[in-house]
Amino acid sequence: MSARLRAGILLLVLAIGTTGGTTLAQTILLPRPVPSFNQNYVDGPDAWGDCPLGTSGCPDRISTTGCLVSAFSCVLAYYEIELDVSAGFSCTGSARSGMDPGILNDWLREHGGFGRCAQDPYGSCCLIWDELPDRIELTEYSNRSETGVNPVASVVIDHALREGRPIIAGVHWDPFCRAGSDQAEDCHWVVVTGKVGETYTIVDPINPDSADRLGVRTTLDAGTRGHYIIDRFYVVSALLAEDETGEIHVLPGDSAGTDETEGLPGAGLALALLGLAAAAVAIIFVVSRR
Repeated sequence: MSARLRAGILLLVLAIGTTGGTTLAQTILLPRPVPSFNQNYVDGPDAWGDCPLGTSGCPDRISTTGCLVSAFSCVLAYYEIELDVSAGFSCTGSARSGMDPGILNDWLREHGGFGRCAQDPYGSCCLIWDELPDRIELTEYSNRSETGVNPVASVVIDHALREGRPIIAGVHWDPFCRAGSDQAEDCHWVVVTGKVGETYTIVDPINPDSADRLGVRTTLDAGTRGHYIIDRFYVVSALLAEDETGEIHVLPGDSAGTDETEGLPGAGLALALLGLAAAAVAIIFVVSRR
């Protein structure tokens, strides 16, 4: 190998070094953070963890089985959707407005949003999905994989995130993830909020700190309960008001955050690619002078 060719290759190596040694790993960001709520929040002002979940004598509490309600409250708050609860159905005994797991749970109780689950000994403890606030639209998908997110599901999730739409996902982490039960899917619910490289970021609504009203911002492979595998998942879109024709339209969602190279701020990816291009031109020039 000639000295000139070696010099050209050295230029390329130096250019690659300007990327900080990172790979061209894609980052997908929603246009704004998804608010997080802790279903286990029982010690603090307006705590909701001990509020009864469901109706008709359901024995559950938000802290024990309220992950789905808590996940939906995160997404509704992301879309700035607020609800009103009358004093008669409020866990606090006072009329409330806004959005958190307690308000959503009370609103569902007031509007017939819970039904009987097959596994419930008594009471209506299961969310009736069709009774969720009508200002959102859900599109259901499945992830058929026991090791991670399969390629088809990954395409769907990535596209939704780029469109500014968060994902509510049912997950499991062990073959049987509820003690004394044979339930193996949708054992817990989280909100998928972004992607860094091949890793999906989430809001996990179970935080062991009962004095913290916030959920845990983490990743699928580092969930509060373990390494999460997605089962069912739902793309959640917001709906606009009816137009003059009476049709309701899906909010297209704000554009998601600019894709960036992992470890590079802002325009770092563009600069890195320019550096690589310049190095390639330098190699061609050097070799052509041999």
